[in-house]
Amino acid sequence: MLTDDLTSTSKYDAGLQTEAHYSAQMNAFQFKLRSKLLRLVQRETPLLSKIQKSCYTDWRDIYFTYSANLGSHTFYVLCLPLPAWFGYSYRDLVYVLGLGIFFTGAVKDYLCLPRPRCPPLVRKTMSHYTSQEYGCPSSHSANAAAVFSLLSYHILTNLDSFTATTAILLMLVLFLYFASMVFGRIYCGMHGIVDVVVGILIGTSTVILRLITKSNWDSFLTSSSVLAPTIAVGLYYALLYFHPLPVDHCPCFEDSVAFMGVLMGLDIGFWLLANSSFKAADMEYHGTCKYSLEQLGYMKSALRLALGISILAAWKTLAKPLLTIILKPVHSRAFASQATKLDNPSDCAALRPRYELPLLVRLGVYSGIAIIALWMDAIYKYVGLALD
Repeated sequence: MLTDDLTSTSKYDAGLQTEAHYSAQMNAFQFKLRSKLLRLVQRETPLLSKIQKSCYTDWRDIYFTYSANLGSHTFYVLCLPLPAWFGYSYRDLVYVLGLGIFFTGAVKDYLCLPRPRCPPLVRKTMSHYTSQEYGCPSSHSANAAAVFSLLSYHILTNLDSFTATTAILLMLVLFLYFASMVFGRIYCGMHGIVDVVVGILIGTSTVILRLITKSNWDSFLTSSSVLAPTIAVGLYYALLYFHPLPVDHCPCFEDSVAFMGVLMGLDIGFWLLANSSFKAADMEYHGTCKYSLEQLGYMKSALRLALGISILAAWKTLAKPLLTIILKPVHSRAFASQATKLDNPSDCAALRPRYELPLLVRLGVYSGIAIIALWMDAIYKYVGLALD
């Protein structure tokens, strides 16, 4: 089995320093809130251990450890562009997942709560990177709740487009995904009940926020004024700039940077399309490629997928060194007075200056991914993979 059993993590888990350590570095309200939640987290341990032992089978080990990849940052970055290339709207999903990753990361770094203790639990994961983060809230649960809530909303508000059997099957698939992500976090010893409940609340809240603001925000981004993308980028950067500082070394801030970059690129690309001579097929969702399997065929559909993924992979590979070369002289000059801070970076990204070059480059890389994904229809037209 190609997974890792982290049987003893107490020596290096984030969130397990002494109470005095956290008290010295937190404000009074923050420490009091953490202390109350910590007691709840600690009380769960015997129950979580009992659940893990009573539910254990080899098959469940494989299922839950591998299915956890469906809630990972890498999975979403690779798969989120696909609906747009095949005629489906997807911007809502990008917004709720991006905001979910950011807010779960911010709350994690604010509360500094540990994951369930191992032992007595056995932590089962394919990602040591993820296991180094704080525990509460569960980003997998937030993502699962956001996907389940948003897609369920779209299914239920468009029932005329589905047969009853299809609608029921789609809802069952969504529920299976949601249940697998949430219970899998507990089964694998990665999260406790408090973690997943808070994660579900955050994920559901991002869906509500998107649905409430969708009309006004999208209309704002179709304006011809350059202030629209400027304000959007400024808003996302401000969220990163004021992201809470963790007490321990926690890597979740890097995911927040990546997804804020995606949202920046999404809004920049949306604004560019809205104000360009090139018009996408579905004007409610600029960048959605017109698609019909009957007209395009299997071969061209496969080529469309292969070309899109290849271009994104090439960009992700080349963009970091390219942007570093381009931005380094400007950055060095602009922040010359901060050279001492920038030349002695912390091992933890969240504890480094929020204007450091690697952060700005990472934003550029992931912004580019979103912009390219939105503009693929123009590329498809150029190479003969688009519909007229």
